[in-house]
Amino acid sequence: MSRFINILLLFLSSYSASASDIHILEDSSLNLSASQVYSLFNKGEIPKLAENKFNPGFTRSVFWLLIKASAKNIDHKLIIGNAHINRLEYYTADKNGTRLNEITGDHFPFKQRPVNNPLYIFSLQSPEGSVYLLRVDKHDESLQLSAEILSADQFYQRSANENLINGLLWGIIILILIFGCFLYITVRDKLYLYYVLYILTTSLWIIADKGYGYQFLWPDFPNFASRARPVFNALSITMLIQFMQSFIGQTKENRFYKPLKIIQATALLLASAFLAFPDGLHSLAFGFLGVLILTGGCAIVFTMMSLVEKIRQNNRQAWFYMSSILLMFVFSITELFVHTGGSGTQINYLSNFGIQTGLIIEAIILNFGLAHRFNEYKNETEHLLIQVNQKQNELTTRIIETQETERKKIADQLHDDVGSMLSLVALQISSALDRNNSDDKSLVQLKKAGEVLGSVTDTIRNMSHTLTPLAIEKYGFKNAITDLMNTINLAEKIQVEYIIIGFENTKHYSSHLLNDVYRIIKELMNNVLKHSEATHCLLQLIEHEDSLSILVEDNGKGLPVNEPHVKKGMGLDSIYSKIDYFKGQIEVSEKIEGGALVNIQIPVITI
Repeated sequence: MSRFINILLLFLSSYSASASDIHILEDSSLNLSASQVYSLFNKGEIPKLAENKFNPGFTRSVFWLLIKASAKNIDHKLIIGNAHINRLEYYTADKNGTRLNEITGDHFPFKQRPVNNPLYIFSLQSPEGSVYLLRVDKHDESLQLSAEILSADQFYQRSANENLINGLLWGIIILILIFGCFLYITVRDKLYLYYVLYILTTSLWIIADKGYGYQFLWPDFPNFASRARPVFNALSITMLIQFMQSFIGQTKENRFYKPLKIIQATALLLASAFLAFPDGLHSLAFGFLGVLILTGGCAIVFTMMSLVEKIRQNNRQAWFYMSSILLMFVFSITELFVHTGGSGTQINYLSNFGIQTGLIIEAIILNFGLAHRFNEYKNETEHLLIQVNQKQNELTTRIIETQETERKKIADQLHDDVGSMLSLVALQISSALDRNNSDDKSLVQLKKAGEVLGSVTDTIRNMSHTLTPLAIEKYGFKNAITDLMNTINLAEKIQVEYIIIGFENTKHYSSHLLNDVYRIIKELMNNVLKHSEATHCLLQLIEHEDSLSILVEDNGKGLPVNEPHVKKGMGLDSIYSKIDYFKGQIEVSEKIEGGALVNIQIPVITI
């Protein structure tokens, strides 16, 4: 419970630190020694630090901090609240002279830090009357300096609380990154990759800015420690633009697209320049930092303009992005304001964790935006698939109607023209044979030719009926089925019982549906006649309100439907394809008492 109380105190206001015991001296010559500074201190020529924060900005000087050892600060810690100082020299001085205790800074390996901490922590343990001197060297760069004195208990308590909150915040960010990677692997959309890279580069910039990168990731590379922040800042700008353009759907035709791409390319060049930049050229490096700041400012301006334009076009993704980036901006500015002295001497939650919190809130809002975009994409895809299916169905229907029309033309020509002529020829041959019953060999051949001609005529008639059931057009669907069953019964090979319910008015059905149902029934009856060896068959054809059902049952030997060659040979493939087109269902089974049962259900869409 005490741990959570301490965390709550850290959230609200952890510790106040007084700067009344700290003196500060600016050394513009860069040449003052510790002994000279100690002498000036003894003469009372070094003023006290008014507050625990000191912000000279860009400076060409070094600064000396001095603290007089006393009983009240024995076993205390001096905390320098800046993780990016090039060189610090820590001395103690007394009447016997000055002694150098520590040399550390960003230009030295991390292991030279007095305490394993991203900040610079120095122990105050010298005898009373001694003076601690700290030389702070960040000349030719920008310096924001803070210093405070805490007891050892206060320092360790604060460190424990900060480590706990840091672990919680970075754990959330890592989970967000893992979730983003999962989305990218699952969906294979580059947008999620850009999202992960944006969160990652921004996180690396925060890690570098807080000093955790130098502590944990590159402790043995001091040259990179001073370059990490601008490098990751430039990369973060690059991914911010890339993700934003993909997230809101900004295309090349947009007026802000090319300026943002130029900014993006500039940021990448700056990142490369900082990595390859030689040591020692501080003024040129500072100029590059100025260009980076200008590039970041332009990126923000053009990004906001792009978002405003999309918001005016009712782009919801732009609202999500605008909300996230504004909150991140507020938290970042708040932390910057606190670090530059805006909060007085108070160290609170936002001064330590403002940017991490802003990044988490930004990532959460963007996750909602990604979820919304995914749902919209899913709905659009489903709508598109429906449209494609509709068009495909329309195209298929037109093809079938065209096929039916062509079949009808061919059937009419076969039946009316070719069939009529063949029938006429057959009639003439029959008449000639009736007038002359001689056994002349030529007459015998003529008789055989007449028989063949009659067979051809029947074949052509059957072909025409197969191409298009003419009986449906002439007598109606129900009568055509009745006529088909009666024709089968006339052959006396099998007794067919049929029950037809409905179909009194079929004008609301499409012609190809009626034709295909007729063909399905005819094919089923052909299978019964050819393969079943049945003596009895039952056909039930029933019209329902929104469907029609076909049932064919016989008392034959059954159908081995599990054998593919049998299924294909019996014409079931053709039946299955027709039923699939109409989104119907077919069930073929063998009866226990012998014979086969075919049950077909076809949904009906009226016209």
